[in-house]
Amino acid sequence: MVTASEALTVNEAAFLAGVSARRIEKAAEEGIVPKTKMRLWLRRNEVAHVPMHTVAYAVTLMRMRGVRMETSAKKRIWSFLKRTHDENLGVVHLSAGLSLTLNDVAGTEWIKTLRYLRAREEHLSSDPEVFGGEPVIAGTRITCRSVLGRVSGGETLDELTEDYPEIPREAFEAAEIYARTHPPRGRPESGKPWRA
Repeated sequence: MVTASEALTVNEAAFLAGVSARRIEKAAEEGIVPKTKMRLWLRRNEVAHVPMHTVAYAVTLMRMRGVRMETSAKKRIWSFLKRTHDENLGVVHLSAGLSLTLNDVAGTEWIKTLRYLRAREEHLSSDPEVFGGEPVIAGTRITCRSVLGRVSGGETLDELTEDYPEIPREAFEAAEIYARTHPPRGRPESGKPWRA
């Protein structure tokens, strides 16, 4: 079972892996990656979550595009990955004479995932008394969406850290990723742009 501190939404996993959410969904449909509905403290409703190892798995398959891989090889990669909890992914042996050094294939994205999960746990919070439960950087009234808005408006994370020296950069990074992967629900603010 996936613990809350090791769970990612499908959108978070896709963003961190640099793949489409559909690719993550497909891995779950194939029966390789487990997908469960759960409610984390930053969310009011239950949404589909996957284990953090899904990022390394998705990156590995993406980078092996063009290589025909049997389901048994995919399951072997997944089984090997799900035992990993540190920054070193290791080497998976797919068959006699065929090994895959996972750090070379997905190491960068894996480390980014571990750092995001730590920062999300440490620096983001949600309190119904603060902006109705809108996720914020812990101990502040800076919402994750406002961080994304500022970055989308042209500011850099370095500029945000300069403006708020008491807040570590990883808090802003986690807030930006969280806001990108958890879009607001409901109708767009601009009305019905598809009618324009």
